[in-house]
Amino acid sequence: MATGTNHYRHTRVEQSRVARLYRGKDLKGIPIRTPSLNFSVELRTAFVFAGIFIAGVAALAALLFTESINPESSARLGVSFALGLIAACAISSTLAFLINLQHWLLLLALMAALAAAAAIWQGWGPVEGLAKIVFATSAGLWIALMLTSISQVLLICALVIGVDIWSVFLGPTKKMVESGGPWIDYLTINLPVFGADAVSRLGASDIIFFSLFVGCTLLWRLRRTLTALALTLSFVSTMLVGVSLEIGVPALPLLSIFFLLVNADLLYLRFLAEPDENRRGRGDGRGQKP
Repeated sequence: MATGTNHYRHTRVEQSRVARLYRGKDLKGIPIRTPSLNFSVELRTAFVFAGIFIAGVAALAALLFTESINPESSARLGVSFALGLIAACAISSTLAFLINLQHWLLLLALMAALAAAAAIWQGWGPVEGLAKIVFATSAGLWIALMLTSISQVLLICALVIGVDIWSVFLGPTKKMVESGGPWIDYLTINLPVFGADAVSRLGASDIIFFSLFVGCTLLWRLRRTLTALALTLSFVSTMLVGVSLEIGVPALPLLSIFFLLVNADLLYLRFLAEPDENRRGRGDGRGQKP
């Protein structure tokens, strides 16, 4: 998948939500840019995730078999939690092709939410977790389609850092955790914990922003595979800090930072390549009064 500046400049066109959602139409003579899905890249990304997960499971099994790690230690717990996070991120990343559904992403998100509710009612843990991942991924990809400029992407990165820190330490997330009400179960995803008697959870909102950033790599031709792996690493790093300190740690700040670091140069080039609304209006007559 080409990511060069020249390629982007030749294919970049005026952005609009209508243009994103109606593929193939020509609105006022303006060509439409749609998500750039390269299935060989998607397949490579899925294989990389699978390889990392298999290697992690094999390493954990070897450590336990040789008694090189204490089964009750925080290190073993951290590895088990990390494998669950990798599995959840791998599923969400693999579902990125759903961005081609465009309008239908909202229907898919609704169906997944209903499936998750039914699974909660019936006590089907694995189905509940998978349905929540599908819901969060569909929602994140749809939000990515609504973004029309790199400026909006950068603004979201800045906002979620501050908002998530406030929410976890002072805001609604802190209050929900302390109250212990059912909303925590509804708004989080229970992750598989391999070989440990423990519970690991990831906020559905975390997967929403994970898939949002993955969707941005498809819309602005950023580093698809490296971004997905970096975002997963950010979750794992946040989890390890939380396990070591035994506190809840916000996941979105590091997620946003890793997204920016991995794509900093391309984001800067895409930002510079965006059209100037005022100059464009004066140049093509659409900004002039009749």
